[in-house]
Amino acid sequence: MTLEDANKKTGLAKLIHYSKLMGPAWFAVALNTGGATVANAGSLASRTGFTYMWALLPATFTIWIACIMFTKVTLNTGMGPIAVMRAYLGEWAAWVTGISIFIVNSVFHAIQYALVGNIMNTLFGLPHQVGAIISFLFCAVVVLNPAGGDNSVKVILKCMKWIVFILMISFIFILFIVPIDWAGAVRGFIPTMRGTPEEIVLLSGVVGASIAINVPSLGAYIARQNKWNASRQNLSVFELTYTNVIYFVMQAVIIIAVASVLYPQGIVVVGAAGMAETFRPFAGDFSVTLLSLGLLCAVLSTMAMQVLVAGYVITDLMKWEPDLNSKKFKISEMTVTFFGLVGVLMGFNAFALAAYGSGFNMTFFPIVCGMMLIVGNKKEVMGEYVLSRGLNIAIILGIILALAGTANYWYNILS
Repeated sequence: MTLEDANKKTGLAKLIHYSKLMGPAWFAVALNTGGATVANAGSLASRTGFTYMWALLPATFTIWIACIMFTKVTLNTGMGPIAVMRAYLGEWAAWVTGISIFIVNSVFHAIQYALVGNIMNTLFGLPHQVGAIISFLFCAVVVLNPAGGDNSVKVILKCMKWIVFILMISFIFILFIVPIDWAGAVRGFIPTMRGTPEEIVLLSGVVGASIAINVPSLGAYIARQNKWNASRQNLSVFELTYTNVIYFVMQAVIIIAVASVLYPQGIVVVGAAGMAETFRPFAGDFSVTLLSLGLLCAVLSTMAMQVLVAGYVITDLMKWEPDLNSKKFKISEMTVTFFGLVGVLMGFNAFALAAYGSGFNMTFFPIVCGMMLIVGNKKEVMGEYVLSRGLNIAIILGIILALAGTANYWYNILS
């Protein structure tokens, strides 16, 4: 099935054929559905119930619209985000973008290392350090994948699809074996900002984990890697919408399950695998294993994507060709994973700071998105595909939401 064949279809048939052509968006959603997202959502729900469930809507909207903008610019320029900034805003913009993405990516990567150690300890009784070493070996296998650049992306894509579905199914399963407060879930979509500073920071962590700037950047880089161009605009919007709906459902299911079961019992989630463990009295041993495996899939898929991000960012900053088989690209990929490994081996508990790290990472989102918005509105860059009025309004709204979340985070941190 080719894109031309799919475009000849209409209605549901067209969407079904589009779904078979999807690619870059799976990498973005695999990056976004990491252990930090799962753990922050579970931690927030165990402390506040359904109170902040409404925040999933603006957070998902913001990352969805940002992904559309980043990919749209890449489809029309044939360049990754950093190269685009360098070409149309200047070298300073390229470095601001690159450093922002790398910081966000590194903070989240360190959190994944702490989470996988926690999960491996629950599943197999292994020390946290052993889990970290296993994570490092997993990342090394991804980086040293002998397949060629395009083939390597295809191999990883197939793995990411399965991992995302396993994660979603593992949490949806819980909804069928524990009592769910559906009325409370519906009320959770009524916006409110009441809460202690600690709860607001946890809320910022959930939102910050969703609107991380490395997510739209990876989607754009993979679109370029796959040689997508302006002819795939509609397909790109479809796949980003499809995968972000999946992302929203996964977060909602986590909050619904935790808020229905753990929150009424006063059980506070203090770790990724700890969240799965607390379901044992209510859903049995099988649920603990299933949830832990789902969490492990979330963490490992995100770690694989994060090493890819590091490779693209560093090679783009240094003006090297982003060849996935080159030594420069592989060394660039391993840079971020060494940071995460060293932190855990030295006893650094990144999970304890997961919400704080996610909230901190949100700070960089409006900066880079604002610059990309400027580029996307340049007629000499985008031609007939310059950002539409509707997309501009949506992006500005997303930036405002990110700025509000960032201001709220820093206010509660410093107060």
